[in-house]
Amino acid sequence: MTPPSLRVLLATAESHPTHRPDVAVLFGRMLPALGVQVDLLALTRGTPADPADEACKHLNAEVSSSWTAGRAHLRCVRGHVPALVLDFLQQWQLFVLCRQQCGLLIVRDKPVLGVIGWLAARSAGVPFCYWMSYPLPEHYLWLAARRDAPLSRLRRLWLRCRGTLGKQMLSRVLVPRADWLFVQSQVMLDGLRGGTLQHDRVSAVPMGVDLTHLPEPAPLLPEGLRGGLPVASGPASQPAPWAVYLGTLDRARGLEMLIDATLAVSRQRPDFRLLVIGEADEPADVGALRAAAERAGAMPWIHFTGRLPPEQALALARCAQIGVSPVPRTPLTEVGSPTKAVEYIACGLAVVCNDQPDQAHVVRASGGGRVVAFEAQAFADAILELLDAHPVERATQALAAREWVRRHRGYDRIAEQVAASLRAVTCSPSRATRPPVAGPSGEPS
Repeated sequence: MTPPSLRVLLATAESHPTHRPDVAVLFGRMLPALGVQVDLLALTRGTPADPADEACKHLNAEVSSSWTAGRAHLRCVRGHVPALVLDFLQQWQLFVLCRQQCGLLIVRDKPVLGVIGWLAARSAGVPFCYWMSYPLPEHYLWLAARRDAPLSRLRRLWLRCRGTLGKQMLSRVLVPRADWLFVQSQVMLDGLRGGTLQHDRVSAVPMGVDLTHLPEPAPLLPEGLRGGLPVASGPASQPAPWAVYLGTLDRARGLEMLIDATLAVSRQRPDFRLLVIGEADEPADVGALRAAAERAGAMPWIHFTGRLPPEQALALARCAQIGVSPVPRTPLTEVGSPTKAVEYIACGLAVVCNDQPDQAHVVRASGGGRVVAFEAQAFADAILELLDAHPVERATQALAAREWVRRHRGYDRIAEQVAASLRAVTCSPSRATRPPVAGPSGEPS
């Protein structure tokens, strides 16, 4: 490992430990390998009665040791104290931490509390970077407007206030005044350029995958899949056709379409199965997709595992032939960089997805599958076409697509991009007004 030449403080909205690869892999492993030490400021989940008691101390010590990229500054979230309150209190530590041998501060996905980080960085004289992986203010406003969710008036008012304030902080402070801005996709970058972004101190960093840490294919599938699906004798030698969906099951994703697509495929391939790994993030949507499958009479062909640890989920996914990634084109999803398509290709699967910009680019550029309309019959036809392809042809395409992902979406390559931008920021004598440096803009070279 390269000796540290830059020390970064990362204040992230995700609690630690997190399964998000753009935190755990990019910041936790890849950047340190390039000489960037990453100290972490985050909350950690726990239920001790007192933040000073032995249970909380033990929890913090345990999770701190799991962050090997640098120091971990953690605060325990207890059941009766809102996480947002503790996050607010913890954010003020940045005024102290930014002065303790910190070369640069990155605040990630905190559109309101990020302003505290900006002030702390300015007071300490260190560069400030903002990382925006999702349009959170717009998400809060969308949730507040949902009429199919059982939210109280107070909750809706809180979401509207949080969304409105977050949009103001992003447009007035974080986006225009950051020494460097990291965004999730080229589409997000283009949208900002049409509004509050008036500088070129910005990089688009899409989601990637760590191909060196992919788990082996699962030797045994869940009990519910044994009616016609490959089991203990080894996934590679089993001909049973099946596809996998890995991700969130929120109603807003429109995944009922996958139920209809599965039924359409099963009429021609009765042995076909769909494995659904994940659960809804919104509490009101938990169990909704399974209930829809039961109403449609599709349960003989669909198996739900619920949420699984990432390694177990990918091990199961590697046993499939096809990965499906329907992402409806909405203002919230349009600017995203779905992880599913990249992970499916890395696992050797053919991909069926719709034309959400980032995943469509990945599938078309890599030749790793089919991009179709967000319609049940279109997905069904693509699945049948891929299942009917000659195994040798399918394997050749899978290898070529995997190589494209390795070169363009491997986290080792993405980390080189990010490290170059971070070092450019710290080396600039006039960060906030300097001309743009040559840097990444969406795809690693």
